[in-house]
Amino acid sequence: MTDAKDNESPETHAPMLQWRDISALTLADESPCVTIYVPTTPVSNYREENRILYKDQVKKVGEALEQRDMDKYERDALLEQLESVGANEVFWTHQQYGLAVFASPKRLTVRRMMTRPAEAQGIVADSFHLRPALRAASNWMDYQVLCVSVQDVALYDANQDAIVEVDLHSEVPRGMGDALGKPDTSPNRKDSESAGSNSTDLKNYFKEVDKAIRAYHGKTIRPLVLAAVAEHQGLYREVSEHPNLLENGLNHDPFEAIRQSNLGEQAWEIAERATRDNIEQVIERYNERAAHKEGASALEEVAYSATIGQIDTLLIDETARVEGSVDSNGRIAYGAAGDGYTDDVLDKVAEFVIASDGDVKFVPGHMMPTDTGVAAVLRYAMEPQT
Repeated sequence: MTDAKDNESPETHAPMLQWRDISALTLADESPCVTIYVPTTPVSNYREENRILYKDQVKKVGEALEQRDMDKYERDALLEQLESVGANEVFWTHQQYGLAVFASPKRLTVRRMMTRPAEAQGIVADSFHLRPALRAASNWMDYQVLCVSVQDVALYDANQDAIVEVDLHSEVPRGMGDALGKPDTSPNRKDSESAGSNSTDLKNYFKEVDKAIRAYHGKTIRPLVLAAVAEHQGLYREVSEHPNLLENGLNHDPFEAIRQSNLGEQAWEIAERATRDNIEQVIERYNERAAHKEGASALEEVAYSATIGQIDTLLIDETARVEGSVDSNGRIAYGAAGDGYTDDVLDKVAEFVIASDGDVKFVPGHMMPTDTGVAAVLRYAMEPQT
């Protein structure tokens, strides 16, 4: 019943929400779809409060499932999945600022979020409710930190408020010995770094790390901060093909910063300007493309373009909301303004963009280049709708 790929030991540890999770959930075609969001905290003293909030939403979902016309055994199995989340005390010691649970007869996806949802929600519908998850995975201030030493490799997702280690793909080398099949015999980290600096293998090691990070963790426009000792910075950049690697990095042992719990503070000093530059560059691209009919801002045009896979990058005002829905042909059915019960047109458009391998960023309204709540960089010029 449960998709083993999505179910990554949710009883003890929930991975961080990733862009690929959103993409998979937008393509879900099963029903019913259960979505639960709970604001949480990494502070261990609040573990019980986190657990109670989640249990309250499971109870709410159970009542909603009782109202649906569905097989009793299927309903009970779905609830059993939800109740299994957080059953182990260890689970609640590894929280961040939000917990997202997506369950159906075909899957159980449990993820931590770096962005706190506005409120706890338990929703049963024919599709997953992705609004909070979309914003958590598309924050304009998001960036990544790649920590590299001769002995270790680590990747972190970060924003202004939080930094969380990413579960690296199995193909990403965990050190020079792992990458090149040559065990590290240095007795400690400093000796290892010194030996690595003089090694002709170092360049090949960095190439392998760069290639693997791009292949398995590189599908994003987020800036990448390289954290490595100063003598490795230039060599890594010489071999790197990562398009988002920043010119400046952290020029000291990042794993010491990790141990002292100040990696995020140090990295944000570098990433803050880069995240703004990143959005400003997208805005500049939009303005250039719009002049050649390769940009769109009218909501109806953007919705249509999203459904045919025409949008490369979409900017959305992070505070805007448009009640309604979008069908597969890009037609908008508007809901009553402010009713709070219908879907959000902007979120639905974002889902279509993600499904067609486009990028989405939610940004402050004062940074938007349009006053419609959306700005789309198109892959090709607009064509008249037939």
